[in-house]
Amino acid sequence: MALFKKKSVAAPIQAPRGPEKIVPENPYLGREPIINREQTIIGYELFFRPGTTLKAKRLNDRNDVMVQIAKRLAEDPKAEVNYPEEVTDANLRDDDGKEVTQVTLSEILYSLKTKGVTQSLGQHLGFINIRADQLGDELRGFPAIKFPLQIDLAEILGAIEAEAAIAKEAEQDLETNAEAKKDFEDSGEPRVPEIIEKLERLRSVGYKFVLTGLTEVFDGLDDILTKFRYVKLDLQKVTKPFSLIDYCKGIPLPRDEKSKDGSKTLQIIASNVHTPEEYHHARDIGCDAFEGFYFVKSDPELSLHRGDEYRKLLELLTLLLSSPELKELVTAVEANPVVSKHLMVIAEIDSRRKREKPENIRDAAVISGIKRITRWTQLLLYADTKAKVALDATPLLQLVCVRAFFMESLSTKLGAGGGLGSSDLAFLVGGLSLIDNLFDEPARELLSHFNLPSVVVDAIVDRSGILGQLLSLAEAAEVGDLEKCRHLCSDELKTVSLDDVAQDSLLAIKNFVAQTQFAPEEDVWDAADSPNEELA
Repeated sequence: MALFKKKSVAAPIQAPRGPEKIVPENPYLGREPIINREQTIIGYELFFRPGTTLKAKRLNDRNDVMVQIAKRLAEDPKAEVNYPEEVTDANLRDDDGKEVTQVTLSEILYSLKTKGVTQSLGQHLGFINIRADQLGDELRGFPAIKFPLQIDLAEILGAIEAEAAIAKEAEQDLETNAEAKKDFEDSGEPRVPEIIEKLERLRSVGYKFVLTGLTEVFDGLDDILTKFRYVKLDLQKVTKPFSLIDYCKGIPLPRDEKSKDGSKTLQIIASNVHTPEEYHHARDIGCDAFEGFYFVKSDPELSLHRGDEYRKLLELLTLLLSSPELKELVTAVEANPVVSKHLMVIAEIDSRRKREKPENIRDAAVISGIKRITRWTQLLLYADTKAKVALDATPLLQLVCVRAFFMESLSTKLGAGGGLGSSDLAFLVGGLSLIDNLFDEPARELLSHFNLPSVVVDAIVDRSGILGQLLSLAEAAEVGDLEKCRHLCSDELKTVSLDDVAQDSLLAIKNFVAQTQFAPEEDVWDAADSPNEELA
């Protein structure tokens, strides 16, 4: 018999813990490409949704109330309690009961720095909208080398007018003080508006600004334009676009010793360019770059996706979808220079991870695998074989690739009730969604060659079914259509959240960048506090 008994120790009493704090969702929504005259992507306008920080706060406040309600009911199960309203994107309101419409700088920085938006840009620029009241020291959190900052002209003029009104009131007050009035009159030149001083101060340390909302020439415009590197023009709202562009390009920019391209004139970007006709007009009157999705429309000058070589691509894709033998596949790929060229590049990128270097098409096929070759054959329908442009800088290819990866990733959020047998179908829909823009044939007729499931064809042609709704959501996110995204997420695609849209968009872009670039973009945040490098 043991002389001593082990004494049992009671577990320490712990107070009930509430739910963990909810962190803000990713405010990133989508991006629109900006393309130069050589039809190469130079950057994207980035879209963000407002209220993500406030939503997290409201959710945490609600959770705190729910904890208190639980404690009260534990003490008195018959107690009367009032449950707080659910917090959703649709009913989110600020403290004044108004809808949240403006994105904060902290939300944008959170998305850029911690959610992978910067890395998703690869070698390209990210154009970001800010307001006049955000031109402060906190902007030093933005790497100047990566992010041109867009400000609307109305914001600038409004700030100047507000400052002038305050100055006028001060001058009226001086009328009663003769000595102070004399000092005011002897102070020299009229004071430069504060917002112009802020723009100059930030410009001098490396920031590049983009002026939007300009429609005509007016007195004082010269003083504003010298603070900017880019001007965005919506040509639908400009009555004399050629004269305005000529005027803007006649404004000498301040000398910048660190300029890489040696450009001494304002760069003119045409915005809202959605058709080939709008592109041709903007190009012919002297615009340097073009923002919009005009390149998805069939146009003899913009699109080189016609002819026998692309018909061979369609034939190869048909073969791939029938699961061919390796020997048959190699023969077919070798007969397609479009696929051969890019497959070797893709396989070489893969080989750096697998430590295998492809020597020929057979090696490339073994390294990449049939599934990947099938996907890239599908996507290479949108590549420009005659232009010496990197895969990640080709607008149409980039758009379709990211769309396909996005739909594949998002389809996994639909659950068992989503009606999808495989996420591969979602990828297929995204990848073939613009096929009718490549050939002078209706999409349904073109797709009939591939023996595809009817749900795939109907989704592409009619936007019907779950796959069609996913495609509509992808298109809405691409143009930053927040309302349509909200509608689709709350109606047809209820298991998908706006945060899912943000995260899967970035994952899709990351997949695309990883498969088309040999090395990731350098970390631009190290020098964010002392921006002094020139943008490309």
